[in-house]
Amino acid sequence: MAKSKYEYVKEFETDDKMLRNVYVLVRIDGKGFHKFSAAHDFAKPNDVRGINLMNHAARCVMHELDDILIAFGESDEYSFLFRKSTDLYQRRESKIVSTVVSLFTSAYVYYWNDYFTDLKRPLYPPVFDGRAVLYPSEVEVKDYFAWRQADTHINNLFNTSFWALVEEGGLSPKAAEARLCGTDSKEKNEMLFTEFNTNYSKLPAMYRKGSVLLREQIPKDADKDAIIPTLPETLPGSKSAKVVPVPEATTTTTTKTTTTTTTLQQSGPDPISEPVSEATSGQSTPIIVNDPVALVVQEADMQEESKESRSNEGKKRSIDASEATEQDVAKGPTGNKNASEFKRMKKGVVIDHIDIIGEKFWTGRGAYIIAPEKKKKLRS
Repeated sequence: MAKSKYEYVKEFETDDKMLRNVYVLVRIDGKGFHKFSAAHDFAKPNDVRGINLMNHAARCVMHELDDILIAFGESDEYSFLFRKSTDLYQRRESKIVSTVVSLFTSAYVYYWNDYFTDLKRPLYPPVFDGRAVLYPSEVEVKDYFAWRQADTHINNLFNTSFWALVEEGGLSPKAAEARLCGTDSKEKNEMLFTEFNTNYSKLPAMYRKGSVLLREQIPKDADKDAIIPTLPETLPGSKSAKVVPVPEATTTTTTKTTTTTTTLQQSGPDPISEPVSEATSGQSTPIIVNDPVALVVQEADMQEESKESRSNEGKKRSIDASEATEQDVAKGPTGNKNASEFKRMKKGVVIDHIDIIGEKFWTGRGAYIIAPEKKKKLRS
């Protein structure tokens, strides 16, 4: 920038560089979304279109900003955790927060019509605000996400009970609120079950647990903007979302054709009208379209039947998504035509709806989030 006599005005800028070697948590929140959801006729208590649009916008943010380790979303808010060593914008708070908020908001508007197909664009611009919070250690990070997921459960249980009383019970909003005043979670669950034949624990985990975005292995040829569902209940239903084809050997699919694109959906229960069973461990296994792990496991079974092809291997390896490397897939039977399709993997952003309260997540799929980082030279 050329020097000028007016350049002194830069001295009025505040230095807002954030402390180093701590986690940076950016949370965005919708402003006036009660009014916004009413104006756009969102379904109550949960609108799957709105939730998946939020998830899509959050994924766009993670694709753009590689230093984000994990994101968690519920209702009209999303939290993004940056690694300790991030040097994005020299850790300037205003730059980081404004970038996350603007990226999220622009993606929300850009992909709006993919989910709200009857409305080309929002009736008026949605607004999100943002803030940054610093957490010194993994303890606070775990407790933060536990807090947000607990909040998800509390809010969703109340909203589910409230709208059941209003829409099915015929109460006015004021009467429904008075009915729920002072009740605990056990009483709300009992009311839903006895009066409305609703087993809250069988409702889609997307509503009860929120959405978790993780960085995990996906097929290398997958488009970064593709919607890659991980559970039957999270199929986004976007009219223009691209999905990776599913081989018949790995999963059964049904095909839906529109005038603009063709999407493949995994067969199974309807994500909204039918409950989805969960593993007893509380952690659901992600199902990725064109799941390379399923393919490799299938190949391993075929290889086991053929002792000659495995004579040079002493042990059968345990294969999971993080271990499905190029060599693993390349060792499959030569007769499998689909093997070459999964030779290369890359880190991608996947979505799931799992428990993140407690150590089971943080020592499993979330272990990479709090793993020690390599020391980097600081900029002078």
